[in-house]
Amino acid sequence: MKNSLLKNGFYNSIAGLIKIGLGILIIPILIRLLGIEEYGLWTLASAVVVMVTLAEAGLSTATTVFVSQDLGKKDVDGLSQTLTVTIGAMLILATLAVVALWMGAEPIMNLFPKLGQLQQLKVIQAIKIGGLVVAARLLQQILIGVEQAHQRYDLMNVLNTMQSVLLNVGMLIVVLLGGHTVELMQWQAGIGVVSLFSHLWVVRSILQNMNLRLSWNQHKALAVGGYSLMMWLNTLGSMFFSRGDRLIVGSLLGSQVLGVYAGITDITAQINSFSALPVQPLLPTLSNLVGQPNINQRQLEQQLKQATQINGLVALGMGATLITLSPLILKLLFSEQTASQCLMIFCIATAIYALYSCHAVGYYSLLGTNAVKTCALIQLLSSFSSLGLIAIGAYNFGLTGAILGNLGYLTTSMVTVFGMKRLSVSYTLWLKWLYFPLIWFFIVVLLNFKLQNDYITRCIIFSIQTTILLIWFAIINDYNFSVNKKYIAAKK
Repeated sequence: MKNSLLKNGFYNSIAGLIKIGLGILIIPILIRLLGIEEYGLWTLASAVVVMVTLAEAGLSTATTVFVSQDLGKKDVDGLSQTLTVTIGAMLILATLAVVALWMGAEPIMNLFPKLGQLQQLKVIQAIKIGGLVVAARLLQQILIGVEQAHQRYDLMNVLNTMQSVLLNVGMLIVVLLGGHTVELMQWQAGIGVVSLFSHLWVVRSILQNMNLRLSWNQHKALAVGGYSLMMWLNTLGSMFFSRGDRLIVGSLLGSQVLGVYAGITDITAQINSFSALPVQPLLPTLSNLVGQPNINQRQLEQQLKQATQINGLVALGMGATLITLSPLILKLLFSEQTASQCLMIFCIATAIYALYSCHAVGYYSLLGTNAVKTCALIQLLSSFSSLGLIAIGAYNFGLTGAILGNLGYLTTSMVTVFGMKRLSVSYTLWLKWLYFPLIWFFIVVLLNFKLQNDYITRCIIFSIQTTILLIWFAIINDYNFSVNKKYIAAKK
């Protein structure tokens, strides 16, 4: 189980690193080629499309959970029922999402009176094409759920990586050939369909030796539906924060300021995305431990400690890196004048995202112990409080106020408090596991205010601070080569 956790976390991390690396490289180039205003329009159209993927309704996670349970019980009939319910429900939801985007594109644009008529027409066309993007993504998520249940993180991440490469590189080529928002959405739709068929081929090869059939079971449908509803509310909170803020900023401050805001938060949001990847396989691991008649509390705490420290290492390490190298990053993102004006707010945004990204283990702890309702409530509360602060801040203080409004999402720390409580682990123990990297991070932030914008000096400081953090991680985990030897032996 431990080797499986490390191995699957490694696959997730490598694929995530490639995806984030592409994003960091491509986003500044797109901003430069498109211009801030056009990039703002693209951000607006893609934000609407991403928010409609909420129609997924938590079915992908429910698929992973229920398919895993059926496989554990070797229940082929139950597996047939699960796939009948989840795939059938997703086909219906995907169809409704396509219709909603096609019919609702124009009414949505009426919410953005500051956009010119030509700009509105462009975004409307892009949103309509985005219906195909949504349908492909929704159906793909069900297939990914099946792959995860079968522990095929290797194939899943290979396909996802290929999709990211084709998507990002293709977008760059489209823009170089003169394409804009509409053409970018067309490219996304094409890649989405190709990726869908790729995952379909993998799932077909996984399930081909099973005697599966269409089978409807009302009890299974209600169980899947109840779990999916709670996961949908959970996803809703996260999605409202990650995309709703752009709609607020675009509506209050216009597309040009939205372009700057999106450029900053698109970079800093990668901290949360990547830091959760190595610990995502903790979810089935916790479910397995909690499901045992006699829980080995020591083993449980060791799993949590390892996952927490990996999560903190990546989240705070990435945050410190972005802050230390912020002048260089902003110079790549924006013009020199805009970069100098945004230096402080970029560092603030980075610190906020780094701190709230340290709570991935608490999030998976709640899901792993079936406390989906608690997790959903916390996500919704955090999202709405943050969006409210962003709206107030943007209205009164412009871009700076919008960035500061993101502080509201730090209330997601409650997932760790409740998650540790569900596992009978003290919250102070979680703090003990992370006290050094937290202190280290705050020192790095304070030190940054004293540093000049000299790239060589900042690169040297970056190397020193990274070395310190890695040494801490090695010492605290008694790192020696025995772990690697065990992993290699397991592979053999």
